[in-house]
Amino acid sequence: MNRSPAIVDQHVHTSYSPDSTEPLENIVRLAHSLGKSFVVTTDHFDYDCKYFKKDVLIDMPAYEREVDVLLSKYEIDIRKGIEVGYRRDYHNEINAYLQQYSFDLVLLSVHNNGVLDFAEDKFQGQPLDRVFTDYFMHVFHSVSDMDNYDVVAHLDYFVRYSKRVINESDYKRVNDILYDLLKVIIRKEKTLELNTTGLFRQGWIHPHSYLLRMYIDLGGKLFSLGSDAHRLEHYERGFEQAIELLKFYKIREIVQFKNRIPYTVSI
Repeated sequence: MNRSPAIVDQHVHTSYSPDSTEPLENIVRLAHSLGKSFVVTTDHFDYDCKYFKKDVLIDMPAYEREVDVLLSKYEIDIRKGIEVGYRRDYHNEINAYLQQYSFDLVLLSVHNNGVLDFAEDKFQGQPLDRVFTDYFMHVFHSVSDMDNYDVVAHLDYFVRYSKRVINESDYKRVNDILYDLLKVIIRKEKTLELNTTGLFRQGWIHPHSYLLRMYIDLGGKLFSLGSDAHRLEHYERGFEQAIELLKFYKIREIVQFKNRIPYTVSI
């Protein structure tokens, strides 16, 4: 597929995230070589991260210094993004941090419930009813409580770590919660991410087709594309399949961001 260089990966991690060793310059250089007009990275920001057992805070002064250097080397717009791991008990601290810097894009995620990371075996080993309810209630609170975000990232994040086969009937367990949280996303005119990592884990793009259909049926039409790359070779991986999926649902454009202002790009 001949994909337009105007379509840019909006979920990318670098060595400014603790789970990546990829230098920022490698991502910038690759995007430049692909003819992109801009590149954006969205490194992790999680207070009390249960996975790493510490606060995960981007070294923004160092990041901004490096961006300035790279801008002098490459003719490409380097946009500043962040992936916020939301917790209700850190609501004020998260908003205060976001106000300190000028971001182009804020992704909203939920990675833990204050006790366990949703990737941990101890969480995943609970009965599925409890797993689905706990996770999606935390997502509901995140999209409801927060206003300072642009994109809801990997809506069903926790399933990528499941050792059980997850199917549509499992999502139906929490149909009422899913309905309510999708209505909030639509009412707030936030963008839903198609996260292609799932293709290489469960075999489907996040969110699961059940959620995707519900979102579209409720009137949702705003989509962002993200690979969730933590390594250079995963940049924009699976984008052809994501674009074909959107076209199947008669979606003809995606949403991208500059200075937190959305604009559409045809696919």
